[in-house]
Amino acid sequence: MDPEIHITKNFLTEDQCLELILTYRGKLYDSSLRNGRKNKNVRDSKTYLFRNDIELCKLFQHRRMQFQFTEYNPNNFYSWHSDYYETGRYVRKQSNTVLLNDDFTGGEIEFEDYGIVDLNVGDRVSFTPRILHQVKPVLTGVRYSLVAWAEGL
Repeated sequence: MDPEIHITKNFLTEDQCLELILTYRGKLYDSSLRNGRKNKNVRDSKTYLFRNDIELCKLFQHRRMQFQFTEYNPNNFYSWHSDYYETGRYVRKQSNTVLLNDDFTGGEIEFEDYGIVDLNVGDRVSFTPRILHQVKPVLTGVRYSLVAWAEGL
């Protein structure tokens, strides 16, 4: 495995994953790109963005974080992109994706120069934000994930 990509098995319990799904799936809106525009040829999903949740920050062991709860329905995807972003004040230092359920097909997360990462419910993949990656189209079911970006100066 690439040293810039790390998998943590059972980062969250199934109960914690279900709690996140039940908490956030009612708050979703159509996903947009970083510039605020929607482009369903690049990204087709629903998301909810939030910051600095105390309990989640403790789990990820980082003080300043942005979170994104994402729902991918059949045919939803996110094409090749990087998570790197500078606000002028903060920069994304680490990206994390936690798979929250497994009752879907497709929807694999794939990294350039590495390939598809096999995740189970509650597993986390952490990686350098500059690495290109994609979420392949969901074929059946609904895929839920929690993305977490650690931010710093």
